[in-house]
Amino acid sequence: MMISNWLGKNNSLLLEYDHIDDTNLSEFENQIEEVEKFYRFSKIEEITRRIRNKKGQGLAAVLFKNPRKSVVLRAIPFLIGKNIPFTIFLRTDCIGLNKLPMEEELDLYSKAYPEKITAQIICQKKNEAWESPEAVEVFLRGLRSEVGPLPLDPIDPTFFFCTWGKLMELPKELVEWGATLYVSPKKTGLISDGIYFMRQQLKVAPKVARVSTSIDVAAWNIECLSHLNLVGCISNGKGAVTHESPWWDLPIWCF
Repeated sequence: MMISNWLGKNNSLLLEYDHIDDTNLSEFENQIEEVEKFYRFSKIEEITRRIRNKKGQGLAAVLFKNPRKSVVLRAIPFLIGKNIPFTIFLRTDCIGLNKLPMEEELDLYSKAYPEKITAQIICQKKNEAWESPEAVEVFLRGLRSEVGPLPLDPIDPTFFFCTWGKLMELPKELVEWGATLYVSPKKTGLISDGIYFMRQQLKVAPKVARVSTSIDVAAWNIECLSHLNLVGCISNGKGAVTHESPWWDLPIWCF
């Protein structure tokens, strides 16, 4: 659907990207330039503020689901050159450690060792990670020692996460920080500790969040999000943001 069909002062678009490689960089740039014809780019916090104040929208925000090296190397320089703000969602247990989120590592093990790890076990462990991330981390440590290491040769090195140093080099006036909600609200302490660590590293606390799993964002209710001093949360829903969209359940726009 063409962007112009959605043009209106009562909606905004949240454009989410993840790994930017040489094959999709030009597509990313073209999409940004197309949206720029009809919408003003802003940070998510401005969009949620307009929702709270019942004001019109007409905005667009660029989101990066993970702080991958490819994002810093390829996508962000393009945005900086156009003075476009952007939001990066962070997981403190992966940044700078050459480590992927556990659900991604599980998928890679499934592809690398299909004869040793069934798809059923992988699905079970990915679901379990939401409630018991510690248990799944123990399972992964067992895979690393008993099954073997992941074959790194076929994996694009820019797919891994960048370092805190690289993040701190980003222009403060353009970047907006977000927190990834990768566990159940019953594990709020993990997220609280992560947000505290982000604040220590970046000298600013994240204001928005992204639910990383397919589990309903309603699990993270308004009270939980407000307790973490978050003003917006991205769900797994699809579509445009309107002035009636709940700030705790914002959808992603899909081209």
